[in-house]
Amino acid sequence: MKKLMVISIATLLSACSMTANNVAGTYQGTLPCSDCDKIEAKLVLKSDKSYIYETTYFQNKQPNEYLEKGQFEWDAKKEDVIVLDEHAGNRKFKIRDNYVEMCDQDGNVAKTGLNYKLKKVQVKK
Repeated sequence: MKKLMVISIATLLSACSMTANNVAGTYQGTLPCSDCDKIEAKLVLKSDKSYIYETTYFQNKQPNEYLEKGQFEWDAKKEDVIVLDEHAGNRKFKIRDNYVEMCDQDGNVAKTGLNYKLKKVQVKK
């Protein structure tokens, strides 16, 4: 019983420590695309809870660039998931130590074996 209480308290404390400052930084990677060649993505999360999400879709080697800016919030149901606002289609990302991973609308990562991770390349101060 004591062990369970200690684990519960530790879990709560670690959840409380996750803030916009902890996730601030630049995340980059190549995402799979069902109707294009690939998607080059860059997500900049700032400590003021604003974001810049840049994507380049490659269709027949031709780039199509998109830029979305707005605010992000912590998901109310999943403490390690952020939600970008409507400017980025309310996309969700699970926060990890050195990367973020795109999620479905329920905040779950894809179990398809495809790589939906953007690696942290720069820490914002």
